[in-house]
Amino acid sequence: MTRLTCNATNCASNKNNLCCRPAIKVQGQQAKMPCDTRCQSFSEKGSGEISNATHFDSGNPSLEVKCTAKNCIFNRDGDCKAEGIHINGAGARTYSETECSSFSLGSKEGL
Repeated sequence: MTRLTCNATNCASNKNNLCCRPAIKVQGQQAKMPCDTRCQSFSEKGSGEISNATHFDSGNPSLEVKCTAKNCIFNRDGDCKAEGIHINGAGARTYSETECSSFSLGSKEGL
């Protein structure tokens, strides 16, 4: 499991900068930089929404992160193996305004 923090406070699954989902998916198959990635699991809060979209009430400090960013040093067969990541999306209204700011190009040797 990966420790995840998220500042996409407009996401229906965000509670206190943690994600309430048991898992998320990061997109960015051809990514070369963090801005080339997206949190595919982002869902904007609706007006008057009482609970989050996933119906989980608590922020989840560790969760499964699926990832299509094949160039990221932390991607292992579609799973993120980073100890911790951060999803950036302050003010985001759509998933395209989010990114995995922990994305890193580099050698995967030794991981």
